[in-house]
Amino acid sequence: MKISIITPSLNSAKYLQTAINSVLLQDYENIEHIVVDGASTDGTVAVLRRYPHLKWISEPDNGQTHAMNKGYKLAAGDIVVYLNADDYFLPGAFKAVVPYFEKGEKFVVGKIRVEKDVGESFINDPRIQHEDILRHWEDNAYCYNPVGYFYRKEVIEAVNGFNENNPMQDLEFLLAASRLYRFTKIDRILGVYRDYQGTITAVSQKKKDYWTRKNFGFIQKFLDDMPADFREQYETDREEGYRKKMEFQKWKKYSEACGKKSITMFYHGCVLFLSMPEKKKWLLKKIRL
Repeated sequence: MKISIITPSLNSAKYLQTAINSVLLQDYENIEHIVVDGASTDGTVAVLRRYPHLKWISEPDNGQTHAMNKGYKLAAGDIVVYLNADDYFLPGAFKAVVPYFEKGEKFVVGKIRVEKDVGESFINDPRIQHEDILRHWEDNAYCYNPVGYFYRKEVIEAVNGFNENNPMQDLEFLLAASRLYRFTKIDRILGVYRDYQGTITAVSQKKKDYWTRKNFGFIQKFLDDMPADFREQYETDREEGYRKKMEFQKWKKYSEACGKKSITMFYHGCVLFLSMPEKKKWLLKKIRL
């Protein structure tokens, strides 16, 4: 089966070669790799010219989602996967998913490794049911990056591509697709998502109004399809979930402002406090140490 890999790009020369090579190292021949570049000025085009197997265009566009839609319309493969220019596949990803499509599956989801700026990483082990993806504020409610899921081209056609007016088009796409198709989960880490400070997601999640119903207004059209009892419980859970997310957001911002040294001292102070007898805890609380 032919796999179409679609890479939207803008001034991504720093990472693009790693992304391209991660495709070439898959040991899977029947591929087409389409790069839709938004008229980069940082040397991206020079990188693209070094790889004759690529299908690419470099021209002004209306942003990442516009580039994603342009890419899937150019795709001729049986299977589609998106690879952002600053992410990459792990070896064996293609051969891990293809057998499921050969059996008739439409949408295959694996795990991904999320890398942070400071060298830390964690595994995103997503849930795949539509009801779970709706609970988007919960950890692992869905796959955080398209490097972790492959699907038949008919899926993206059935949901009319990606919403170019929604910066969270990936989540909206997963909700739209999971409403129409069954997702198949495999126990395999398929790729790496670089969640660095400069990424669109990282910048967006720092905004004060990120965890609000208004920001996730597109959820409502999917919620309206659910039973009344589900919606009632969902609204209660979402309100509490958003509240906790905003508290964590504030704490993270404070932690970054304080610096590692201050936070380390605070942590050890808490450990010491918790190890004391109850009377000493009470005394320390009273004098606010």
